Parts: sequence; structure tokens; C-alpha cells
Amino acid sequence: MAVLGRGLARLAAGFAIISALTMTLAGRAVEAAEIQVFSANGVKAVMADLVPRFENTTGHKLIVTYGEAGELRRRILEVGGFDLAFLPAQTLRDMATLGKVVAGSMVDIASSDVAMAVRAGAVKPDTSSADAFKSWLLGAATIAITDPASGGVSGVHFASVLQRLGIAAQVEPKLRLTTGELNAELVARGEAEMAVQLAHEIRAVQGVEFVPLPLDFQRSIVFAVGISAATKERAAAKELIAFLSGPAAAQAIAARGMEPAAGK
Repeated sequence: MAVLGRGLARLAAGFAIISALTMTLAGRAVEAAEIQVFSANGVKAVMADLVPRFENTTGHKLIVTYGEAGELRRRILEVGGFDLAFLPAQTLRDMATLGKVVAGSMVDIASSDVAMAVRAGAVKPDTSSADAFKSWLLGAATIAITDPASGGVSGVHFASVLQRLGIAAQVEPKLRLTTGELNAELVARGEAEMAVQLAHEIRAVQGVEFVPLPLDFQRSIVFAVGISAATKERAAAKELIAFLSGPAAAQAIAARGMEPAAGK
């Protein structure tokens, strides 16, 4: 009888453990959230690596909408419908000023420089001086840039460079405007003589050579995350920010050629 009693006790304990595990898993399923994310195209490659890692770790589901910064800014202002935004830091600050993003939630995640690409083996732009660079641009046949009207940060910056050089009107007919593309791929295919985009996006394309902008025109773009002022998934969004600013994400960001902001 004593043996039988011990066996029944062990069986009861086993059922208790199973019951506890079931309740825990059920609780996690209830807590799992769908997080609507607006993400700039400039960090699309990074997000492609990090989204499945975050989902597998937390059980949350990320619904990511990609676009150029200006396009997503307009969507935030006109429609909303997001929980977290991953955008150029200046765009996020503007959204916080307008009450669309919680100012205290914003965290810098990664940065990349605006740069240029030419086809491998081709003559590189002369960046020794502003005048030399100006002459090279005037002689270029086709330059692929992200459409400044879309708010793509590299295109907006390059448009300002042309304005500063005083050649915007002359170069405009040479511009090949894109959205959501790796501009250096047009150079690799021979469809453009030069491309302008973020450095990590250029380095992701084979068959091209990387060229920094002249020192006076260089600019680093910082991307940050921030929580929507209207979100109902604030806790889950905070989990995502903690993940994106953590060491595992920093490694993935560096592997994609961007500079992690974590720890700075």
C-alpha cells in the first residue's frame, strides 16, 4: 500500500507540473501581441535579420510596413495605425513635436553615411575639391538617387548638395529617381554612371566601387525607434525597443555595414 501511495503521489505531482506548464504557456499566448511597425527602407536589410529573431524570442508578431521616410511620415500624420516607428532620428523628433510619437520613448539604433557608387573599374568622381566634384557631376551621364520627394534621406541630402554647388538645374535632367531600390544595382547593370545612397546599401551590391562624398558634403544619418502616442501595445513595443538596442541586434546591425548606436 505504501508503494501504491507513493506512486499515486508522484502521478499527482506530475499532473500538477503539466497543469502549471499549460497555464504558463496559455498566459504567454494571451500576452503575445501584434506590433505594427513603420520602418524606413534604409534599415530594411537590418530588419530582415532581426524580425524573425525577435518573434522567435518573444512570441510577438511584427507587421512591418516599409517605405521612404517622407512617405511614412505622411502616413503617420494622415492615418496613424502604427505601434512603433523606425525612422531617421530627425523625422521621429518631428513626429514627437506633433504629438504622434512619445518623445521619451525614442532611442537611437544605428547610423550610416550618405555615399556614392560607380561601376567597378570605372573612373571615380573627383572629390579633391568642391569645384572638381562639381565638374565631374556636370559631366556625368546618369546619376541614380532616391527621389527626394519621397523623403528618402540620401536623396534629400544629395539634392541639397546640388543646391549648394549651384548646379541643381543642370544636373536634374541626369537624375534617375528611385524609391525602395538599391541604387547601386542600377550602376552594376550599366543603367546609371553613378548612384547615391547610404553606405551600407551601396556595399551590399556587387560589381560597384564605394566612393565617399567630399568631406564638406558628408553626412551621417542616424535611425531611431519611437513608440506611437496612440498605441495599445506599449509594453510589447518597449520589448522591441529593448531588443533593437541590445547587444544581439548590435551584432546584426554591424554585420549589415551600419554603425550600431547601442552603448554610445
